[in-house]
Amino acid sequence: MYPLQLVTLNNGLSLYIPDPALVKTTYQKLVATDPRTIFPYWAKIWGSSDALVEFLLEEPIWIENKQVLEIGAGIGLPSLSIASKAHKIIVSDYAPDAVVLLQKNIEYLKLTNALALRIDWNNVSEDIVADTILLSDTNYEPDAHNSLVLLIEKFINKGSTIILATPNRLSSNPFIDRLSAFVHKTKKYQIDNGEKEIAIFVLKK
Repeated sequence: MYPLQLVTLNNGLSLYIPDPALVKTTYQKLVATDPRTIFPYWAKIWGSSDALVEFLLEEPIWIENKQVLEIGAGIGLPSLSIASKAHKIIVSDYAPDAVVLLQKNIEYLKLTNALALRIDWNNVSEDIVADTILLSDTNYEPDAHNSLVLLIEKFINKGSTIILATPNRLSSNPFIDRLSAFVHKTKKYQIDNGEKEIAIFVLKK
């Protein structure tokens, strides 16, 4: 497990997160033991998460009293920031260390309506249902675009609303184009003192 520190974030929420100064050295030690160790991209709060939190606080209608699922959550900032407004929330990631940390923060925040689960978006159980699905910068890897589009289409066809946060990057354009028929709303945010633009897409039938 990566060394943790308790941090109070800009929105006033306190969370345990991996110590940024120790992530790389800890990863190098893990790789020395097991070369198959994957770099923990989940161990950082990315700009898309900040933008998604801002959007959900501005427009809580999408999560208030609803069943919410965040996929590829990493540290889970969006879910943990709005969990008190949701009826029930599942916060998930594929990385086991991320899921352990999600559960630790759920317990620290004393959230009784939240659950941390290990979910692979290539193989989501049919038993999992949600009114709203949160995806924050999950489309960073073009090789994953096809499986993500299929997952999004599957949930939309079940009646879910998808809220997708993504940086403005060229490699994401084909991915967004494939989902254009479902775009209900788009909103843009300037993050990191205006250095990054994050787009929020509300996708639904």
